[in-house]
Amino acid sequence: MQKVAQSWLVLDLTKSPFYLGLDDFLGQLPILLFTIVGGVVADRHDRRRLLIGSQYVQMATAFALAALVWFGHVRIYHVLLLSCLTGFAQAFGGPAYQSLIPSLVQKTHLPNAIALNSIQFNLSRILGSLSAGATLAVVGTAACFALNGLSFVIVIVALLGLSVRCAGGSAT
Repeated sequence: MQKVAQSWLVLDLTKSPFYLGLDDFLGQLPILLFTIVGGVVADRHDRRRLLIGSQYVQMATAFALAALVWFGHVRIYHVLLLSCLTGFAQAFGGPAYQSLIPSLVQKTHLPNAIALNSIQFNLSRILGSLSAGATLAVVGTAACFALNGLSFVIVIVALLGLSVRCAGGSAT
């Protein structure tokens, strides 16, 4: 939802394909540049906590955009800055998420867990885009950002309740 609504917002604010491309570039650049660093951090620190932190940042950016749009104070530089912040969060959250999967399932079930993870990721991209279109048409851009922010609450609650096996066999 965030991606569709944000692209719509950028075009609505600027009427410029340049800014549309710049927004996507600034959102992807931190992922390109810092995912390796995020992987190193995920290997050396608590992956669950790192992932929760990433989710908090992404939730905050979604709610910030919702508020800026709702109150009519959004400017293109807000969108670009928040897009970049989201990219940084994803650069650290992505590797933590990927490396957390082996801690959650037994080695014999790992191929199925990876396949299910890929399915849920791609399904969320499809359903998120579809939901964004319907939400944009019915209630507007701010609602898309707010609903996306609420989706992070669900993930954060699930992560807080997660028990992760450590290498020594204990759970955290």
